[in-house]
Amino acid sequence: MEMWKLYDGENKALGKIVPRGSQLEEGQYYRVVAAIIINQEGKILITRRSKNKANYPNYLECTCGTLGVDEDPKAGVQREIQEEVGLSPSLEDLEFLGILKQKNKFSYIYLLETQAQDQDLVLQEEEVADGAFYFKEDFLKKLQGQDYADPMKERLVWAYDFYIGRLS
Repeated sequence: MEMWKLYDGENKALGKIVPRGSQLEEGQYYRVVAAIIINQEGKILITRRSKNKANYPNYLECTCGTLGVDEDPKAGVQREIQEEVGLSPSLEDLEFLGILKQKNKFSYIYLLETQAQDQDLVLQEEEVADGAFYFKEDFLKKLQGQDYADPMKERLVWAYDFYIGRLS
């Protein structure tokens, strides 16, 4: 069973660990990671969550996931990228953009620039139904639509200035 380590509103450990998916009290948070992945053509990776996901099935997202108890955020985002889309970035390849405080979670957001193409993706079926790299115009149309789950869209909007200039 996956567990969440809980933090207060200042991102300080509370000394509590609960099963993933637990109802959290006011002022309790857990940590997640997200990766905005851009290839050498200036395309951004968009994935679609599996229809079997408990939260936000079939919604679009950037690669993201919950951190394990005491897992380092950079190692966690590296793990999520490997698990969900089959890319193997080094820790040095991951650029830390910052921490976004969201409802009951702190999102550690990273940027990865890669040489990968669509054919290099190896999608984890339990997590990801589909994924591809998109040019800026197509990405922005999708971002303005209703296919992104609110927490995922919030992360992309928050980090917009960090990555938009790198898209073609």
